[in-house]
Amino acid sequence: MSWVVGAGMGFLRGGPMGAVIGGALQHIVTKKLKNKINKSLPGLNDKGVFVTCIAVVMTKISMIRGIVKPHSRTAIKIFFQKNLSYSASELSFIDNVVDETQKVNPDLNLIVKQYCKACNNHYTSLLLALAYKVALAEGKLSEVVQNELNKLSKLLGLSYDQHDLIRDKYYLVALKTPYTILGVSSKAPHDVIKKAYHQMLMEYHPDKTAHLGEEQAQESHLKFLEIIEAYKELEGKITV
Repeated sequence: MSWVVGAGMGFLRGGPMGAVIGGALQHIVTKKLKNKINKSLPGLNDKGVFVTCIAVVMTKISMIRGIVKPHSRTAIKIFFQKNLSYSASELSFIDNVVDETQKVNPDLNLIVKQYCKACNNHYTSLLLALAYKVALAEGKLSEVVQNELNKLSKLLGLSYDQHDLIRDKYYLVALKTPYTILGVSSKAPHDVIKKAYHQMLMEYHPDKTAHLGEEQAQESHLKFLEIIEAYKELEGKITV
């Protein structure tokens, strides 16, 4: 078991053992556990890497506020315990991954790539939902935490609408996206987006708001810049 755990840690460190992480972790994932995972989450390429990446990502999110606290560690384990029926001995491996992740702090981008490969790009929404779960175990979402969750969503290839569906489950307000800034639906056609953009530019143009006083003019100017940035982000999507 110690050799297997060492191989798993090699994956986190990006060392030479990283290449054989899948085969090594299969020794941890017993036949009985494989059957449990297949029943709950069918279609995985590599169950060992899949479960490791979930633990790593949840740990990374809880690390944003500092050392992983006991209730955050519990939140990480709950998924494996309730959804995959992990036993106490199997949960000890999750503890090892959490501890090593805190030491190494691996790159989120690389971990997400491994995750997507291990699950054939399925269960992407699941990983973001679990990241929200552990983030909320620490309390309200700060801007820094939300930015990291937004980054995770983008790495997973999720749309704004998919992201909002997850937030809705936790009774969180909708995301502030280029679409919401421009006041249009994410399914709006090109001409509707362009029209909304030009209308808002006219409404918040500094020349139109200068007479409203310094504070109001400043707010309008910031809104004007936000509108331009929102359109710029969508520009590639709305080019005919």
